[in-house]
Amino acid sequence: MPDSGTLCLLQLTDSHILPDAEGRFYGIDSAASLGAVIDHANRRRFDLVLFTGDLAQEPVPQSYRRLAGICAALPAPCHWLPGNHDEPALARHVLESTPLLHQPVIRRGRWLIVCLDSTVPGSAGGSLSTGQFDLLERTLSRHPSLHTLVALHHHPVPSGSAWMDTMILDNAGEFFAVLRRHPQVKAVVHGHTHQVADVEIEGTRVLGTPSTCIQFRPASQTFALDAERPGYRWLELGPDGSVATGICRVAVPPASDTA
Repeated sequence: MPDSGTLCLLQLTDSHILPDAEGRFYGIDSAASLGAVIDHANRRRFDLVLFTGDLAQEPVPQSYRRLAGICAALPAPCHWLPGNHDEPALARHVLESTPLLHQPVIRRGRWLIVCLDSTVPGSAGGSLSTGQFDLLERTLSRHPSLHTLVALHHHPVPSGSAWMDTMILDNAGEFFAVLRRHPQVKAVVHGHTHQVADVEIEGTRVLGTPSTCIQFRPASQTFALDAERPGYRWLELGPDGSVATGICRVAVPPASDTA
């Protein structure tokens, strides 16, 4: 068990919830898959949940209400940020009356978590606006002594899949330039790629996490699904700035080959 000063997090991502119970996302019930992931995750002790985007596949009120209903089974605060399939303003409006929290900066103990919005209206790709860079720079400058985790939806480093990398964070160079000025940033977590990544860029660990529903085939030139199971990431953030993390996969039916 981690010591009492350790912050235990779960990262859930890319649930792609549909508005109707009969709906299927590439052949699977994405809501049931998320429910199975949460049931599995609840076997662990955790203090906080980060939901890193693509909450909905169809961004309408009923999708977000269904998500909130499923996430009611989580025993810890759940913070979310938007993905390219979401409508951020609508999600904030619907979810503000639920336990799902939209909070750009979270402080817990010796750790700060900065949640960025990398979405671009009408685009599947990502970019950080001037306002988001200002939020990041201002927050890091004000709290140099706090260990920091940065979360966003879009991947800031190439995934190795050509089709997916057309939708990468397009100003990742500027993003990492900010992080270079603030060595208290220990790790970056993202979603979007529906696969696992764990790389180090200029001293910062960058972690990609599987979807709670379908998975994308790694190192694929064109869109392709993978048979790997849904999953989530756990993180143990130590009071000394250490980051321990791993992936848990969940035994739910894999995606079919048909949409």
